[in-house]
Amino acid sequence: MIIAIVKAKIKSGMHAKLRETADILQYEFSKNEPGCEQYESFIDGDVFITLERWTDQACLDQHLEAEHVKKYVPELRKCVENGEFSVQFIETDNINFITI
Repeated sequence: MIIAIVKAKIKSGMHAKLRETADILQYEFSKNEPGCEQYESFIDGDVFITLERWTDQACLDQHLEAEHVKKYVPELRKCVENGEFSVQFIETDNINFITI
């Protein structure tokens, strides 16, 4: 299992646009993706958080290459400071931190 914790600071005035876009990914796509065990997005003040749980790396890789990810992640980037997300990946034997 792979858990991804995605976090970013929301730009001023972009909360509604971010929520709208995140909802599309959460409710229209993630529930139908192979190996997606959890995909939930939250807004806490000015912080955006997504919790993802994938069966394995192959399923996560497939998700990252999906057309809807390529379409909507750039829209999310427009809503967060510097267009960047801090991501923590947790696997059974490994924890990694990256910025994408």
